Amino acid sequence: MTKPESTIYEVADLAGVSIATVSRVINSSAKVRPETKARVEAAMKQLKFVPSMAARGLSGGKSRAIGLAYPLYESATSFQTSCEEDSNVLYFDTIIRGASAQANALGYSLFTCTTGQIHSRGLLPIQQLSSTIDGLILADRVMNDAEAARWGKKLPIVLLSGSSNVKFGATVRADNESGMTEIVEHLVNVHGVKHLGFMCGHETSPDSIDRLNAVKLAANTLGVQLRASNILVGDYSMLRAEVAMEERLATGEVLPDAFVCANDQMAVGVLHTLRENNIGVPKDILVTGFDDYPIARMTSPALTTVRQSGFGLGVAAVNSMVGLLNGTTAKGTLTTLPTELVIRQSCGCTPKCPKKSHSK
Repeated sequence: MTKPESTIYEVADLAGVSIATVSRVINSSAKVRPETKARVEAAMKQLKFVPSMAARGLSGGKSRAIGLAYPLYESATSFQTSCEEDSNVLYFDTIIRGASAQANALGYSLFTCTTGQIHSRGLLPIQQLSSTIDGLILADRVMNDAEAARWGKKLPIVLLSGSSNVKFGATVRADNESGMTEIVEHLVNVHGVKHLGFMCGHETSPDSIDRLNAVKLAANTLGVQLRASNILVGDYSMLRAEVAMEERLATGEVLPDAFVCANDQMAVGVLHTLRENNIGVPKDILVTGFDDYPIARMTSPALTTVRQSGFGLGVAAVNSMVGLLNGTTAKGTLTTLPTELVIRQSCGCTPKCPKKSHSK
């Protein structure tokens, strides 16, 4: 059986000093008396102790650890989760993988936690995590800007999404405006769309709000109708988008020429509901998404969407956090990552269809 590695606590106990003193010796601090340093070094040699990043950080009050909080999604009391809903988990998974890779490259550890829908209890994991980290990255819908500002008094904060005008931390977001503008321009200029519908994400989500506003502006610029009855709420969920679309169909009103969705997951729900009601895509109506999840390529028809890099968001969030911690990133800094229009068949295109089409 392999013997467990020695800890900083064992070194401190053997040398008769505090763990902070051990950390100062590890970091070659001049504040340690020579005889104490010699005693600690002898203890480390005897125990074959290998210093960790946490041990190196204790003397300076830094753990070299970053937290990342993201929301739990479905409530089992309202909706039964499905394999398709895992797409939402995959979105956060790509962010976490990007953040973890960059944190490791910069000598930091990344700790993640999920927050629940019942807000007072849901934020408990963040409270428990906050005592062990140097800064906190908050994904969309974990808390609003006012709540994040209160946490910003305790820890450096980086928002993934956000209102883009926070002054207490940094914000990292995708270029929602350009992505949605390209979608609308393509639908209008290439496919002659005159009436649009939009499936919103969570109503308080800054990303969803930005995407809806971008669609409204582009529609107004191009003279396209976007009626209130065609603005639905799917909460970023495939299942909830299915319900919203069923309710829309039940009104008996004529459908718009196209439905633009604030994420791919909801677009999949829209495609499913339309198919169940014998409404053809793209024959009878066009559908688009946002994110370019792996499922976007596997739907039938394959989904036209806007690609954003979840991995890149994670990398950028860690870079912003380390910049805040080092004083090289100013509070209020906004980082906007580019998006890309991805043309497939759900908008009525063939492989030779123009990728981009800008209004004159």
